[in-house]
Amino acid sequence: MKMTKLLKIFTITLAIASLAFISCSRKKNTADQNGTAAESTQKENARPQWQPTKKKICVVFGYGYNSEEFVKNEVKRLEANFGLSDEEASENSGLIIPYVFPDDLKVGSTGRISRLTTLLEDVDLTGIITIGAPEYTSNTLANLRDDEKHPLLAIYTLFPQDDILAIEATSDFVLDRAVEQSDNVQEVKEEAEQKDIGGIEEIIDNAIDYMTMIEEPLKSNSELLTHVNNIAGAYYKIKRYVDPETGLSSINHFIIEEKNK
Repeated sequence: MKMTKLLKIFTITLAIASLAFISCSRKKNTADQNGTAAESTQKENARPQWQPTKKKICVVFGYGYNSEEFVKNEVKRLEANFGLSDEEASENSGLIIPYVFPDDLKVGSTGRISRLTTLLEDVDLTGIITIGAPEYTSNTLANLRDDEKHPLLAIYTLFPQDDILAIEATSDFVLDRAVEQSDNVQEVKEEAEQKDIGGIEEIIDNAIDYMTMIEEPLKSNSELLTHVNNIAGAYYKIKRYVDPETGLSSINHFIIEEKNK
C-alpha cells in the first residue's frame, strides 16, 4: 500500500470507530435477541457490495464456535458482507474461506488442524482468523507463516484452546477471556461452550476489515493495544494479560471484558 503507516492507522481507527458508533446507537433501542438480529441486519445492509478478489482470508471455527447453527448463520452473514471464495480461490470469487474444525479438516475420521497447511498451500492468503483454535493450531500457523508463498500472513487468534504460549508466538495477537487455562482438553471444550462472547459477529467483521486494509501482520509494539481495542469494538474493554506467577505483562496476549461489568 502507498499510504504512510500513520495514515493507515488513522484511517482504520476512524472506520472502526464509525462502525462502533453506529452499532452503539442501534443497540440502545433494544436488549433482546430479536433486536440484536435486527441491528446486525441493518449493519450488514449498510455495507457496500463486496467485490471479487484474488486475496483471501481464512476463518476457522473451532471449539465453542463450531455448532451447526452458529456456523450456518455466520457463514451466510460473511457471504453477504465479504463474499465467499470458490474452490479454486479465483480472483472472480469472494474474500472469505471458511473452515469448521473438525468437520472440514478430517484425515480419515479424525479432525486434524494440520490439514489447513495443504488446503491453503496455493491460496493467495492475506490472513487467518481462528475462533476457538484447537490444540496444535500453533504448529499449523507457524508452518503457514514460514511458507514463502505467504510472506505477509496476518494471524489473529480469538479465544484459543491451544497451548497459550505457543499460540502467542505464532499470532499477531491473542484475544482471550479471563479464564484459567486447563491441561484437560475436554474441560477446555466444555468451558468454551459455556462462555460464549456476545457480539462475536462484530469482532469477526472488524478483524476482517483490519486485515483487508493493512494487508500485513500487526507489529508487537505500543500501537497493538489500540488495534485490538478497535477490533474488539465499543462494548468491550481490553487489557494486557498479566502472568499470575511472574507478574509480567504479555506483549500480544489480551483479555476481553464487557464494559458494563
